[in-house]
Amino acid sequence: MLQWIKDHTTIIISVLVIIGFSFYVYGCEAKVASLWREDTQVNRQELQLELDQLIGLAQLRMVDLDRQELLRGIILQNALILVQGQPFNPVGLLTGIAAIYGVTQGGSQITKVVKDAKRKRKPNNGTV
Repeated sequence: MLQWIKDHTTIIISVLVIIGFSFYVYGCEAKVASLWREDTQVNRQELQLELDQLIGLAQLRMVDLDRQELLRGIILQNALILVQGQPFNPVGLLTGIAAIYGVTQGGSQITKVVKDAKRKRKPNNGTV
């Protein structure tokens, strides 16, 4: 038996190295620096989660910007009507107030829908 091991030492070592390398390749997943914390390494799934969170946050902020610009446009249009010398119209004022209320309610509903969609995309594995 000892003589057989001595004769086949290179084959035995090669097989052991291949088995060890196979365990290394299979067990060590690739990791990169996190988007949020540079000192933390994350794998592909965690990086995708961070990217989804970043995109969701950007979408929420874009909705908020759109709502602010729409409100600004409505106020600017009403101010232009008043500056042009037309008489004060109480029905127009009520319509403007109702429009502002509708825009803010619509914006909050859109924000709620985006947050719900973001929450549904998160896996329920107990991690944040």
